[in-house]
Amino acid sequence: MTVVALLTEAVASREQGASAEAHALALEALRMAAGDDSRTVEALLMLGRTSLDLGAYDAAADELDQALALAEALDGETAATLRVLALSDRAALERVLGRYDDAERRYRHALTLVQPDSLDESGLCNDLAVTLKFAGRLGEAERLYRRALAIAERELGPDHADLATLFHNLGGLAHARGDYVAAEPPARRSLELRRRAFGDDHPAVAADAAALAAVLDALARDEEAETLLRRAIDVFERTLGAEHYEVALNRGQLAALLFRRGRVDEAEALYRRGLAQLERLLGVDHPDLAPPLNNLGVLLAKRGRTKEAAALHQRALAILERSVESDHPTLLACRDNLAALNADPQDRKLP
Repeated sequence: MTVVALLTEAVASREQGASAEAHALALEALRMAAGDDSRTVEALLMLGRTSLDLGAYDAAADELDQALALAEALDGETAATLRVLALSDRAALERVLGRYDDAERRYRHALTLVQPDSLDESGLCNDLAVTLKFAGRLGEAERLYRRALAIAERELGPDHADLATLFHNLGGLAHARGDYVAAEPPARRSLELRRRAFGDDHPAVAADAAALAAVLDALARDEEAETLLRRAIDVFERTLGAEHYEVALNRGQLAALLFRRGRVDEAEALYRRGLAQLERLLGVDHPDLAPPLNNLGVLLAKRGRTKEAAALHQRALAILERSVESDHPTLLACRDNLAALNADPQDRKLP
């Protein structure tokens, strides 16, 4: 099998959620590409992406740094494309690690290297918007999402599966702003487009289902939300593994839903399990730990364990104050909850 065939098969495997299989194919492609710098960069990029999928962040950093260094030494149009891909992939890793300033810098550099109004610009605008949303810069993120969507709809048409990511992200942005009614249509559109492309048992479809579940939970449509979440977690466990980031993240979301439904023991167990997973995957100071820390604090406060609750809110605040804007919704919720520990537990806020 040729390097091109191996990488093509790796892309197909990754699109079907089989990142471990794609990683093995990329390793074989890297071995066969020795002496061909362009193909070596392509193999390293696939290795970096699949390592990131699998939560192997140190390996991903090494593979993507190698790809970027080699791409920057090449000449020609293909080399320019590879540089953009390497910058974008390295930025994605920085974003996952919670280093939003570094991710933004790399995405903005990549944007200077692509043709205006192209699908490449659309993709980078989306990726940068995700980063800014995580950092709490919601207005800038929305402008970038809408620019990305306008380009993609013009270039691909209104029903292309690639638009699902943008609808997913617009729904997530509205959810972050607390505008749950506005969040539902793009969340449902994303799930519709992705299901049409991949069926029900794909991790990208599960991610859309989990996002819609968060919206429905906020709209007090608990039964549909719980059904969607449990199915999403099942798909993630089967396709990505029980210890994957997406499993941990959505266990926390399910815990929040169960807590609001009065199933406090189940919720506490899920919060603790998901939080322990995230700490193993990301370390103890990552911004993604703040929501489950805050939520577990709210639950413990309701149970009268106020000292434990205060410690969790303080830890979440310390993490967020280093990494997000001062008006970030989760940061504000943590501050309110810490201030309200002596107030009625019903006043405490989940982000």
